[in-house]
Amino acid sequence: MPNAHFHVLRRQFLKALAAAIFTLFLPRLTHAAAFLRQEPLGFLDRLPKDSANYFADDVRLLVGWVTDAAAVRQPLRPGDRVDRTRSFRSVPGFAAPTDISALSARYRIVAAPIDAHGYYGVILGLLDASDATVAVLLINRLFRMPVILQEPVGLATDMVTIAGLLFGFRNSALDTALDAARVAFAEALSLDVPLIVAGQSQAGATAQLQIAALAVAPGWRAGQGGFITFNAAPVRTSIIKLGLDPTTVPGINFIKDLDPLVGPHGMFTNGVGQQIFIHADGTGGLEPRASVLAALSHPRQHFLDSFGGVSLATALAASRGK
Repeated sequence: MPNAHFHVLRRQFLKALAAAIFTLFLPRLTHAAAFLRQEPLGFLDRLPKDSANYFADDVRLLVGWVTDAAAVRQPLRPGDRVDRTRSFRSVPGFAAPTDISALSARYRIVAAPIDAHGYYGVILGLLDASDATVAVLLINRLFRMPVILQEPVGLATDMVTIAGLLFGFRNSALDTALDAARVAFAEALSLDVPLIVAGQSQAGATAQLQIAALAVAPGWRAGQGGFITFNAAPVRTSIIKLGLDPTTVPGINFIKDLDPLVGPHGMFTNGVGQQIFIHADGTGGLEPRASVLAALSHPRQHFLDSFGGVSLATALAASRGK
């Protein structure tokens, strides 16, 4: 007799199939509220002025650090600080631990990690010199391929999550991710600070969906938050089903020209929010370079560590004309 896992996977497959069929007939005409069209990157202007010199680069490091914390099952207590001294010495699997010694700011853990149904996220507070929280961050854990031997079922869940993002259906992991976004947003509102949600690849697409879902919920206003993602996976269908034009969702997706999967010459482009292309020479701009053949020969450009040595702050400033 088939076990419970078989029934769950069968239901998820049928949901994915139905969503894929629906997508074939999904109208391309979408709408977005007027406030989303105004200052889509206004949430960045609510951050401390000096953060423009480091914030995007810090976020990239924190995405890796949160993934490490999930892999080692590190207990994270509310109130604990995260700074450049908190790198992990080792992590299970075949990925090296993220070195966060270049972290510029200090962060506070706001709550215990949200860890359920295949989703893992950590809510952090960006601290100023007086230890006041000036921004709230929700960091999503990366795709679990490096820990496949430790978490094979978790990897299978992540693959279903990717299908949900691509075809516009929800599984328990995405439902939990949206719940986490609402918790983080409530914290940001209570402090009157912006919310930034972050991730890479699948976790980046999840971050984009989290912000899009908040943007159509009551209480959202322009400048209250946005995403910062890296080589985010495709999530356009899921956002269109919310009634939004994906290009109007507030946030920045840093994307490698040479990423053969989701880059500008890849099979699965993203196209949500503001795309900032990172070129082979480490500079950034609003238009991609390179070619299809060049991208196909650089598979590692999809991974988060490919952004090492790139100043995202500089790329962001150049793209915004600042």
